[in-house]
Amino acid sequence: MLSLLEDGTTLLMKELQENTIDQIRTLLRYLSETDLLKNKDILMCLDVIAREYGGEVVDKN
Repeated sequence: MLSLLEDGTTLLMKELQENTIDQIRTLLRYLSETDLLKNKDILMCLDVIAREYGGEVVDKN
Protein backbone atom coordinates (compact mmCIF):
# COMPACT_ATOMS: atom_id res chain seq x y z
CA MET A 1 0.00 0.00 0.00
CA LEU A 2 2.84 2.40 0.80
CA SER A 3 4.36 1.98 -2.65
CA LEU A 4 1.00 2.82 -4.23
CA LEU A 5 0.81 5.97 -2.13
CA GLU A 6 4.34 6.99 -3.10
CA ASP A 7 3.59 6.40 -6.79
CA GLY A 8 0.38 8.40 -6.51
CA THR A 9 2.15 11.24 -4.74
CA THR A 10 4.88 11.24 -7.39
CA LEU A 11 2.23 11.35 -10.10
CA LEU A 12 0.42 14.25 -8.40
CA MET A 13 3.69 16.19 -8.02
CA LYS A 14 4.50 15.66 -11.69
CA GLU A 15 1.05 16.93 -12.69
CA LEU A 16 1.49 19.94 -10.39
CA GLN A 17 4.90 20.70 -11.89
CA GLU A 18 3.54 20.42 -15.45
CA ASN A 19 0.61 22.67 -14.55
CA THR A 20 2.95 25.23 -12.96
CA ILE A 21 5.26 25.18 -15.98
CA ASP A 22 2.28 25.72 -18.30
CA GLN A 23 1.06 28.65 -16.19
CA ILE A 24 4.50 30.28 -16.18
CA ARG A 25 4.85 29.75 -19.93
CA THR A 26 1.41 31.27 -20.59
CA LEU A 27 2.09 34.28 -18.36
CA LEU A 28 5.51 34.99 -19.89
CA ARG A 29 4.11 34.63 -23.43
CA TYR A 30 1.32 37.10 -22.60
CA LEU A 31 3.73 39.60 -21.05
CA SER A 32 6.03 39.31 -24.06
CA GLU A 33 3.24 39.67 -26.64
CA THR A 34 1.84 42.75 -24.90
CA ASP A 35 5.34 44.26 -24.68
CA LEU A 36 5.18 44.38 -20.90
CA LEU A 37 8.39 42.33 -20.70
CA LYS A 38 11.33 42.18 -23.07
CA ASN A 39 13.35 39.00 -23.68
CA LYS A 40 16.06 40.19 -21.28
CA ASP A 41 13.45 40.64 -18.53
CA ILE A 42 11.95 37.21 -19.23
CA LEU A 43 15.38 35.61 -18.92
CA MET A 44 15.86 37.34 -15.57
CA CYS A 45 12.48 36.05 -14.34
CA LEU A 46 13.27 32.51 -15.46
CA ASP A 47 16.67 32.71 -13.80
CA VAL A 48 15.07 33.67 -10.47
CA ILE A 49 12.72 30.68 -10.73
CA ALA A 50 15.50 28.30 -11.77
CA ARG A 51 17.77 29.41 -8.92
CA GLU A 52 15.03 28.53 -6.42
CA TYR A 53 15.52 24.92 -7.57
CA GLY A 54 19.30 24.95 -7.71
CA GLY A 55 19.73 25.77 -11.41
CA GLU A 56 20.29 28.81 -13.55
CA VAL A 57 19.28 30.11 -16.95
CA VAL A 58 22.10 30.32 -19.45
CA ASP A 59 21.62 32.76 -22.34
CA LYS A 60 23.40 31.15 -25.29
CA ASN A 61 22.73 34.07 -27.68
